Amino acid sequence: MFRASRTNLHQWLIPIAATALLFAILLFLFPYNSGDSSINSPLGLALWTIWTASSTDAPDHTYCLLVPAMLAYLIFEKKTQLIQTPIRGNNAAIAAIILGLLLFWIGSRAGKQYIGCAGIQILLLGIIFWFWGGALFRRLLFAWAILIFAWPLPFLDTAVAFPLRMIVSHTAYYALNVMGIPCIQNGTALLSAPTSPNLPLGARFQIDVADPCSGLHSLLPLLMFSAFYCYFFLPKRWQKWTVFLSAIPFTIAGNVVRILMLVMGSMAWGTAFAIGTNDEPSWFHEACGFAVFVMVLGLECLFGALLVSAGRRWSKPSTATPKTQPNPGPLSTSETPLMGEIPIWRSGIILGVALFVTGAYLISPPVYLPSEAGVLMTLPEQVKLSDVNGGHFFGSEAPVSEAEHRLLPKDTEFARKNYDDFHDHEIFFSIVLSGVQQYTIHPPEVCLVAQGWSIVGQEDIPIQLASGHQLRVRNLSLQREAINARQEHLLVKAYYMYWYVADDLTTPSHATRNWISSWDRILHNRDHRWAYVIAMSPITQTIRSDGLNAEQTRNMLTSFIRQIVPTFQKNEILGHTDNS
Repeated sequence: MFRASRTNLHQWLIPIAATALLFAILLFLFPYNSGDSSINSPLGLALWTIWTASSTDAPDHTYCLLVPAMLAYLIFEKKTQLIQTPIRGNNAAIAAIILGLLLFWIGSRAGKQYIGCAGIQILLLGIIFWFWGGALFRRLLFAWAILIFAWPLPFLDTAVAFPLRMIVSHTAYYALNVMGIPCIQNGTALLSAPTSPNLPLGARFQIDVADPCSGLHSLLPLLMFSAFYCYFFLPKRWQKWTVFLSAIPFTIAGNVVRILMLVMGSMAWGTAFAIGTNDEPSWFHEACGFAVFVMVLGLECLFGALLVSAGRRWSKPSTATPKTQPNPGPLSTSETPLMGEIPIWRSGIILGVALFVTGAYLISPPVYLPSEAGVLMTLPEQVKLSDVNGGHFFGSEAPVSEAEHRLLPKDTEFARKNYDDFHDHEIFFSIVLSGVQQYTIHPPEVCLVAQGWSIVGQEDIPIQLASGHQLRVRNLSLQREAINARQEHLLVKAYYMYWYVADDLTTPSHATRNWISSWDRILHNRDHRWAYVIAMSPITQTIRSDGLNAEQTRNMLTSFIRQIVPTFQKNEILGHTDNS
């Protein structure tokens, strides 16, 4: 009994206690910044807030709350195997521990939660190897992999969610027309086609395939449940991977069915009943999402059962009777062989790491976000261009859309005008300034495509300013189909120029902006309050025969930018050096 107690103490209790202390400090003491807020919060508390968020605008991560229960069950299910596994700590695992801690610290300083989550994942791997070795980690490999589903991955919204939105909207568009329900696709929106003067465009239904309908928010929990199902119920590796990866097409098909159900509901009972509002989706809308998820999950299980049945048919019957081995049964605690004690110094090193992390927390200076921006949030009433026929532009206030107010943080500031010279030349100009408490600036490519534009070209243009400095802007060539008052289809083209401005920095690249912010946060304890500046004009020759062609529109926009920048960009007003 004494020997068994000593085994439990040295092999499990002390190492687990040291590990728990380290993770408690990392998750609930060390301050963490998410990168879109100036408020620091421990990563564990931030994750809990994300997991339990109930806002309709927030991504649904409630499935993450099931991960601890899954982990507990997996460990309990393998309890006997874990006890019988030979223990051999690996000194080389200290490299994984250091890498995990380094990633955690970089994520904290750079304001990237997903980097910190990757650090936690690698740190856990290193600790398992450090105390118990590779044999035990192989027993826990699936449990360690399931932990990945606990981490929010915001970059997937741009990298995965938007392409899924487009796939779902394209597929639903073709499905509706094949079913005899004429509709028109505008970006990610589906609108009923005008079939008569009494039924104009969008009269029967108007549905925008937003992020929740993209499939990403159902794909991640479906992948998690599929992995769990495959691990326990599918015997062969090829069956496991086939069913697991099939979650992707099943999710896309399920969300197309969901869109079709919403269209049918809108046509039968109206949009208010079938969809509701952005703030309060209708019960029918929510029920469709739940029903589709259950249906897709059931199809996954059915698909797995079919693969198992097919595998049995394809496998050749064995001619020899396998020899049966006596089942020794699980060893009792008193009969468990001592597989090698874990030296106490290994736990001591982990405790030392915990103290080091605490010290780093106490001496690390906070990241400073200047309240002053690099732009003035006022735009001139008039802009004169000498090289454009007409060229005397007058500005009128342009509204901020409801979607922008809903999706962007509350302290985001806007300055925007529609400029018109009354000679059929129009320019939309906008400044979006990130807030101080919460600041989120995202690349425009996603929003433009969602609004129905296709990006057919991109270039970075240098613009020589009057100060002698050179401003680089990104110019997107856009086009989309439109219907005029005579119900004629037109291919409208436009130029969309944008760049980002900080206190003394400008860049046309979203990736460069992120890199500058992260670099200065890590090395200089300083962040930047970025503004996103837009200048956009249609290529009017695509609308009327006497309009401006592409080159003339491009020259007009660059000339307009050259004139307006010194009125709002502080480094030009004050003559500061442009460090772009």
